[in-house]
Amino acid sequence: MEKPNVPPTDAEMARELSRVEAEPLLPAEKWLIGGSLALGAVLLGLLLWVSRTYFPVGSN
Repeated sequence: MEKPNVPPTDAEMARELSRVEAEPLLPAEKWLIGGSLALGAVLLGLLLWVSRTYFPVGSN
């Protein structure tokens, strides 16, 4: 008979995770992270420009 599938305890999970070695990021992953940050900054700047140009706040 098979043993029922019991989820690991927090202590077992912590021990298992402490044995895992960190892997460095691949060049493609670094490029994707940098590209995403740059695209986000550019789009945020574009949104700021559009909102200030077309929706000015009372400048009386």
